[in-house]
Amino acid sequence: MAEWQGPLVTLVPQDSAETPRAVSYRWLVGAEDFAVLAGGAAPTADISVHRTWERREDQEDEAARWQERMVEIDTGLAPGRSEHEQGFGPGTTLAQRCAAMSARLAADGIGYSAHTLADKRRKWKAAGENPVVLLPAARDRRPGGFTDPRCLTAMQDVVARRAHDSDVTIDLIREEVEDLLHSRYGAELGDPDAVAALMPSRSTFYLRMKESSLADALDRPTRARAALAATPPLPHGGREAVLRPGQVTQVDTTPLRLLARGDDGRPTSTEMTTLIDVANHSLCALMITPSRSKDAESGQPGQATRAIDLTLMLAQALAPWPVMPGWDPLSAAATSSLPFGALSAADARFTEATAARPVIRPELIIYDQGSPYVSEHFTEVCDRLRIARRPARKRSAPDKPLVERFFITLAHRFSQHVRHGWQGRSHKKRGRGIDRMPLYTIAELQQMAQEWVALEYQQTPDAGLRDPFRPGVVLSPNGMYAVQVARSGYRAVPLSPAQNRFFLLPRWVTPGKGGFMINYRTYQPIAQDAGHYREILLRGSSELPGRNGQWECRFNPYRPERVWLYDHTAGTWVTCDFRLRHLLTDPWTADMWQEHAEQHHAAGGSEKDEEAIALSLAQRDRRRRSRRPPPKRTGKEPIFQGLELETEEPSRDPYADLEEFDLSTLRPYPAQPISPWAPLAVDAVPALRSGTGGTEPLEGEQAPHPLAALFSDDGDGDGPADGSTAGGPTDVCEVVDAELVDDLDPDGDVGGEIEGDVWEA
Repeated sequence: MAEWQGPLVTLVPQDSAETPRAVSYRWLVGAEDFAVLAGGAAPTADISVHRTWERREDQEDEAARWQERMVEIDTGLAPGRSEHEQGFGPGTTLAQRCAAMSARLAADGIGYSAHTLADKRRKWKAAGENPVVLLPAARDRRPGGFTDPRCLTAMQDVVARRAHDSDVTIDLIREEVEDLLHSRYGAELGDPDAVAALMPSRSTFYLRMKESSLADALDRPTRARAALAATPPLPHGGREAVLRPGQVTQVDTTPLRLLARGDDGRPTSTEMTTLIDVANHSLCALMITPSRSKDAESGQPGQATRAIDLTLMLAQALAPWPVMPGWDPLSAAATSSLPFGALSAADARFTEATAARPVIRPELIIYDQGSPYVSEHFTEVCDRLRIARRPARKRSAPDKPLVERFFITLAHRFSQHVRHGWQGRSHKKRGRGIDRMPLYTIAELQQMAQEWVALEYQQTPDAGLRDPFRPGVVLSPNGMYAVQVARSGYRAVPLSPAQNRFFLLPRWVTPGKGGFMINYRTYQPIAQDAGHYREILLRGSSELPGRNGQWECRFNPYRPERVWLYDHTAGTWVTCDFRLRHLLTDPWTADMWQEHAEQHHAAGGSEKDEEAIALSLAQRDRRRRSRRPPPKRTGKEPIFQGLELETEEPSRDPYADLEEFDLSTLRPYPAQPISPWAPLAVDAVPALRSGTGGTEPLEGEQAPHPLAALFSDDGDGDGPADGSTAGGPTDVCEVVDAELVDDLDPDGDVGGEIEGDVWEA
C-alpha cells in the first residue's frame, strides 16, 4: 500500500509488472484473503507519481497556466488551438519548443531558461501531468528566524522564572538572558565573544519576544503568568488532524451533581465517566458509578470509579446500545440520520431495536492521569484491544476540551430535568429537601442518560461540525458520523463471550479438590466443566513464569456469583460457581460481601467464615423487602451491578443444522405387536419410504413377521418362529406380562407353577 486518500487506497505491485491501482478501502479489507503482513515503513517506491490534485484556491489560475504551457511544449499545440504557434510546429524538436517557450516567457517578464523548462516538463510527466508539482512549494517559516535556538530557550526560561514575580520590562529580560547564556555556555565555548554572538540585536530581541508571545505574557496578571508557566508543553509535538471516527478519543471522570439511592437505601453521590470521539463529537460510552468519601468515624472505605468501570465502559463502546422499554421511538437508529441500512448490512448487531448512537472503535485515547487510567488492568485491556493511550497534561483542560465541555452540556440539558436528585450548579443554588426526595437508583440514572444521549445529544446540530463539501450546513454528531463513515468505511468487530471475559478483573488462584478461593469465597466448577477442571488438577502447576504455579481467573465484582478459570494451554475457560450460591437468591456484589464480612469480623467472627457471611447477606435482603416501601415506588429496588457484559455462551439449538422437513410427505408408520406370536391385524410391510405407499407382497407369498428374525426355530416344537401359527389372546397377555416385569423372582421363593408357566414361555 503506497497511499491512502479518502476512500481509495493506492496499491503498488512488488514485482513492478503492473501499474499502480487505486481500489476502494472497503473492498480491500472485505476481501477473503486480506491480511496485514507488515506495517510501519513505507514501500520503496516513488509515490510522488500517485499524489492527487491538492486544491489551492490562491494558485489554481497559476496551475492552469502552467498546464497549458507544458501541454504546448509536449505536443506543440496549445489546448483549445487548432494551429501551431511559431517555433512549435510538427518539425520542431523538444529542445526547440523549450527555447521558444523560454523566449515567450522572457517577453512577458518571466525568466525561465530552456533547460529549466525541460526539467519542469520531465517532472510534470513523472507526476502524471499534474501541474501542482510545477508550483513553488510553500516554505515553512522557521520559528525564531535566524536567531540561535539556545537564545530562544534562554528567553523562555527567564520569562518562566519571572512568572511569580512582579512585572518587569523587556530590557531587564534581555540582561538576564545574556547572563544566563554566559553561565550556561561560557565554559563550553570558552570565548566571551562567541557567547555574545548568540544574542541578537536589541531590535531583533524585541521582535523575537513579540513573535513568541513572551511579550504578551509579561503584560498578563501575575496569576495568569503563573498558570501559563505551570502548563507543560504539548506532547508529541502538538495536536494532529482528525479525519475519521475513532482516530482520537477523549475520556474523563467528573463528579455528577445528582444524588442517587444507594444499595443501603440512603442517598449517595455519583460520578460519571464519558468517552467522546473527536472527529464527530459522538458519545461512545457513558458510565455512572456511586461515589462516597471515606467515613472517618466508622472507618468505612470510600468508593469511586475503578478500573473495572473503565473496562465495562470500553465494552459498552464496542457494541450497539439497545432501545430499552419505555424509550421514545425517535431514539432508535432507524429513525435517525445514521446510515442505518448500510450499518445493518455490514453489522448484524444493528437491528430495529438499536439506539441512535454509532459504534466507534477507539484507536487513541487521551486520558486523565488518575489512578484508574494508569492501572495495570486498564492498560492490559487497551493493549489487548490494540488501543493506543496518551496521557493529558496535568492542570491542562484544553487537552480534553470536548469531554470537559460535555459535562457542562449534561448539566444544562439533562441533569436539570432530573428533578429528584439534581443539586444545582452550586451550593448556593441547591434546592431544599433534596436528600428526602424519592431518589432514582444509579441503574435508572444510567438508562435515563443513555436515552437522552440517543434522543437529544446525538441528534442536535453542533456549530463545530460541518461537512467540508457543504460548509454552510451545520450537522449533528450522527450526521457528521454518516459523512465520515462514507469516506473511511465501517468494519464490524464483534467480541465473543470468551473475549469479553478478558474485560473482567484478573485473580491468580491455586485450584484444589474442593475448589479455589477469591476473597474467602469458595468457587467450584459446574457439572459441565468438572472433567476439564479435573484435568487442571492432574496437571498441577500452570508453569507460567513468575506466578508460582497459579492459574488465571477472571471475575466481575458486580456479579461475583460466577467466575471463569482460564486454561492457557488449551485457550479455553472453566466456568465455576460460588459454593453457597443457592443461599443468595437476590443480586449481590463484592462490595456488599466485604461490608458484611467487616460487620461479622467486628462482632467477633472471622472473615473466612463464608457460611455466616452468606446467611447475613441473605437476611439483609429479606429485611429490606419486609420494610415499608418508599413513597411513589413499587417493587424491589435494583442494586448497582455495573453494566451487563455478554460473558455467557449462548445455548446451542440442537435442531439448528437440520434441513427443513416437508410435513406433507409424512406417513404413519404401522403399529407393531409386542409379542412375536400376536396375530397381525393387517399385512405389515418391512419399511415405508417417505412420501410413498407400501410395497405389496407377491402373489402366493405370506408376509413375514417383522420380529421373526429375532426368534429362530430351534426345533423343540414350542412354537413356530415365523409366526404362522398364533396362540390365543390369553397366551399373548401372559407373554406381555413376563416381558414388562423386571424381576419376578428376586429371592428365588416364587412357586414352581409360575416357573413352568411363565418363565418357560
